[in-house]
Amino acid sequence: MSEEFVRSVYAEMIPIVAVGPDNGGEGELERAKYLEELLLDTGFREIRRLDARDPRAKGGVRPNLLARLYGKSAPTLWVVAHIDTVPPGDLSLWRTPPYEPSFSDDTVFGRGTEDDGQGVLLGACVAKKLLEQDKEKEFDFGLALVSDEETGSVYGVQHILEQRAFSRADLFLIPDAGNSAGSLVEVAEKSVLWLRIKVEGSQTHASTPEKGVNACRLGSVLLVELDRSLHHSYPEADGLFDPAVSTFEPTKREPNVENVNTIPGTDTFYLDCRLLPFHDVEEVLEMVKKTAREFAETNHVKVSVETVNKEGTAPPTDVNSPFVKALLRELAKRDIVPRAGGIGGGTVARYFRRAGYPSVVWMTCDETAHAPNEYAKVSNILMDAETVTALFLGL
Repeated sequence: MSEEFVRSVYAEMIPIVAVGPDNGGEGELERAKYLEELLLDTGFREIRRLDARDPRAKGGVRPNLLARLYGKSAPTLWVVAHIDTVPPGDLSLWRTPPYEPSFSDDTVFGRGTEDDGQGVLLGACVAKKLLEQDKEKEFDFGLALVSDEETGSVYGVQHILEQRAFSRADLFLIPDAGNSAGSLVEVAEKSVLWLRIKVEGSQTHASTPEKGVNACRLGSVLLVELDRSLHHSYPEADGLFDPAVSTFEPTKREPNVENVNTIPGTDTFYLDCRLLPFHDVEEVLEMVKKTAREFAETNHVKVSVETVNKEGTAPPTDVNSPFVKALLRELAKRDIVPRAGGIGGGTVARYFRRAGYPSVVWMTCDETAHAPNEYAKVSNILMDAETVTALFLGL
């Protein structure tokens, strides 16, 4: 029955596109409506909508659902999953249409199946198991389905925390990162710095390059220079994290000209920086700006550096806390050798930790988030649901 439930929810949820406005989509409203009905049918006794206003999104809102299984005011173990996804990217790299879930034995393919449909299904499956066992206790079980995780959580978790929707005694499990063994219990995250760097030259015909300034070439030179200097200046490693070093990755590049025989007058590229906690984000930003200023002066061009996203790190969750130890014990029962560690990816855990709430990030997955042919395994969801059910009953 649980396997049929997982497959049926995927079949209905994945076709409901939930890409946020910052990524060119209409937002999460339609998916939230579907999930609210699903939670009611599952048996949650209390469901609240805490919408954030966003005129760019369909309906003018970014929806957030807070559902309590028993409707108690007692401390709650929350599973927090996000309902937005990133766009599919290059469609030619997908073997099946990204918004038409494809099932193959234990695996379901589609955009958002792992990130974070797996978290949504995990929370719903735990609720079904608890209701089947009919074991109420002083603790309540909650499922928070949030918007805007992929682009900063301003309209999601940050908005919810501003509403003081949680109790100081609540605990938070965020199934939004993990590994295929299910052994990683994430207790710390790196800082995030996203930068948009624009080089302005002078457009001209490609046959007369001396009449212009080739921004594409100069942008590429600047990108390589920044890549070299950032890795050289911040080489330190911390074994708590995987990868153990800070990362500085060129990612998105904006279109410049449409035809081959025109030298572009502008070149705009982006850097995604993930910094170990002991590095100061402002210091890294100033270094990039200084390098850009010097490059502009040397090459007689204009260079601008814009901060797209800047998230300082949060204090890690104590690896010796009762919550972390309880999860590690449950994983050991699955013959897993668990470890507490940190990741470079950012999750909503940082906002909970910054607000002083005990939070861990964990699930069993093959780490296909944001990739073409993203997938999740039904067996992982069902096994993880057993683990979280046991965790809840043992609190």
